[in-house]
Amino acid sequence: MSQPPLNAVRAFVAAARRLSFQRAASELFVTPGAVSRQIQTLEAHLGVALFERRHRAVALTQMGALYLAQCGPALDAIDATSRRVRELARNAAGERRAVVRLDATPTFAMHWLIPRLAEFRAQHPAIEVRLGTSQENIVRSADVDLHIRRDPAHFGGLAGEPFMSEYAALVCSPRLPDWQMLTTPERILGVPLVRMRSRPDLWPKWRARCAAAETPAEPLGAPTQFTEFDNTILAIQAVVEGLGVGLIPELFVEELLQSGAPVELPGAAPFATGAYHLLSERPEASEAVAIFRRWLEDSTTRRHPPGADGAPPR
Repeated sequence: MSQPPLNAVRAFVAAARRLSFQRAASELFVTPGAVSRQIQTLEAHLGVALFERRHRAVALTQMGALYLAQCGPALDAIDATSRRVRELARNAAGERRAVVRLDATPTFAMHWLIPRLAEFRAQHPAIEVRLGTSQENIVRSADVDLHIRRDPAHFGGLAGEPFMSEYAALVCSPRLPDWQMLTTPERILGVPLVRMRSRPDLWPKWRARCAAAETPAEPLGAPTQFTEFDNTILAIQAVVEGLGVGLIPELFVEELLQSGAPVELPGAAPFATGAYHLLSERPEASEAVAIFRRWLEDSTTRRHPPGADGAPPR
């Protein structure tokens, strides 16, 4: 048998890892139709179905899972070796390092992205990441390769590709009196609550979630007291200092929770509150930008492999 077309294998691996032809197309900078045709070509070459096509979704067949387990690492090895050879060639020729220009929201950059950039630099020493921050609407600029935003109102007319789900958690300082007793919505509303002006959506979403769960059976009353801050960074510090219970996106307090500075309220599982998106005004990305996108998506997959219900594992 002749060898399968390499582009078809790449399309299969991208779609299989994300269980989405749409997201595979975004990664490969082609159309979903092109991804579908490549996979059909590969299935015809192999004589076996690799995907089960369902309504608005796909799933791997047993043969598809086997093919991914073998071909995925092989493609990764080819890509890694190719990047390394190119980097060595550039270094030998004295070429300038490739640059990726990012624009992200300050809290995301501070609490999630910057702590992980050393890992990216270790893996890709020939790529320089230049990070700027803004929490306003995207201003289209030739100096930015990728924007990272959560709020669609800030997309500036660009199409966003979600790459990380956001989950909010109820947290407080262990110094808060009787915090272990805050096990019901009524009790939570009876203590001071921390709110940030930059995220007015969080507490209403929590109330709506409680109402949907019919917990309690009667409508919830008003909170005893809100202490309000401009942004998430200040709200996190207020929670740590014991000023009240905060409803904080979990990705911003993961390391603090491990230290025990704030704690999660007992029995209060994090719940979905949105997603972070990648946006770009450039139809064709450089190789360095494509590498960074793949690293970013892989980092989020390692952070929260999806559970059966789509929630982060505890």
